[in-house]
Amino acid sequence: MLTEENRMLRAVLTPMFVAVGVYYGIVIPDIDQGTNLLLHRSIITHSPLIPLILVLINKNPLWNALAMGISIAFSVHHAFDLFPTEWTGYALISIPFYGRISWLFSWIWIAFSMYACMYLAAQLVRGWLDTVWYLLGFICIFIWTATKEHTWFGPAVVLIIGVGWWLVSKVQNRSRHI
Repeated sequence: MLTEENRMLRAVLTPMFVAVGVYYGIVIPDIDQGTNLLLHRSIITHSPLIPLILVLINKNPLWNALAMGISIAFSVHHAFDLFPTEWTGYALISIPFYGRISWLFSWIWIAFSMYACMYLAAQLVRGWLDTVWYLLGFICIFIWTATKEHTWFGPAVVLIIGVGWWLVSKVQNRSRHI
């Protein structure tokens, strides 16, 4: 059972861990650019794999906050990747030892990855304060990322649909338990 002191400490540290997760999570999908092993937009780094591993090895509420932040940032990163200038070259998903795949499969994969990461982040929400950090994480990293991208409307729409769907389902579940 959590003591009052532990609850206060968690309340103070959770937003910091979410923020650190968001900060690093927005750039982790592009680590493939810094390797000789993977091509840009690798199916490995542009997938829910890294957030899933982090969620599965969670050990405590602060780790969950970090994993939530990373999952949120992956969702936002993928939302912007859904709207490249054109679906050619580096906009396409690459599969190791195979190469680039079609624009349609790339789009489907990125959309799936975005919503899967969003779902993983939502699974880590425990209560109203986590809901606040979840929503603020999306808003802050979206605004920060939008200033560096060529478009913002499409990514905003797909993220609002996903977050809105989660909020509606959360409210519906809560009303069923009352």
